[in-house]
Amino acid sequence: MHHQSAEVVPTWRLGRGPLIFHGAPPLCVGEIELINDSDKRILVRSIAASPKGDTASRAGLTQLRVNARVEPNQRTRARAYFQVDRLMPPGTYAVDLAIGGRTEHAVVHVWQKANLTIDPRIIQLRSSGGETLKAVVIISNEGNVTESCREVALAYLEEHEWLGRAQVYAMRKTRKDEGILAYLDHLIEELKTTMPGEVEVKLRTEIPELRPGETREVELDITLPNDLHKNRTYYGFAPFMGTELKFKVECTSAGNSTSRRPQ
Repeated sequence: MHHQSAEVVPTWRLGRGPLIFHGAPPLCVGEIELINDSDKRILVRSIAASPKGDTASRAGLTQLRVNARVEPNQRTRARAYFQVDRLMPPGTYAVDLAIGGRTEHAVVHVWQKANLTIDPRIIQLRSSGGETLKAVVIISNEGNVTESCREVALAYLEEHEWLGRAQVYAMRKTRKDEGILAYLDHLIEELKTTMPGEVEVKLRTEIPELRPGETREVELDITLPNDLHKNRTYYGFAPFMGTELKFKVECTSAGNSTSRRPQ
């Protein structure tokens, strides 16, 4: 005697599309409509998915995560998302969602995500103005796009407590019988004369680009401006490959620099 298994009829289904999900790694988010055709409350936590075509670079497109409750014979809209690999290339991907014996088609748009990290976060230097120093940084491309390596970058420095110091000196210059305009003139003059030049940063590398997931050790040649003042501390940053090189510079000796006033 042969027993024939009964066909399993799904108790819920998806509403009409289009089913579109989008975002930068690791999340591609969209909205779906869930329809409960049964007399019982259902809880939908995930939906199995199958990416079409070459699946080598489609890690994370095998499960649509939902986590929604639907009352008997009701429908509801719910947020759903794919958790994709952080290095998944930008592009448009076709996915089939399996629900019971049915298949629904969805589209996933993965956006570009630039995410470069530099260690150390702040490059600390101790020297006199005009000197060229060497530093080593570790650059990691945690995004999903290739980054081009720049050969030269410029960083603009600002003296620690620069504005407050300039205000004090401007007040000392302003006589009692002079008004606010004279004070402002002295303040602007003080700011202009104490503004240092830029830091020149050169990369010593033969690698023209950094691909997603790559980490490189890069040596930097850092040339300080001549007009730093002894015993002063400066901070600055340079735009670099979509992120920033940050600096802390302590001018410790005269060298090519000057000490215009005592501390």
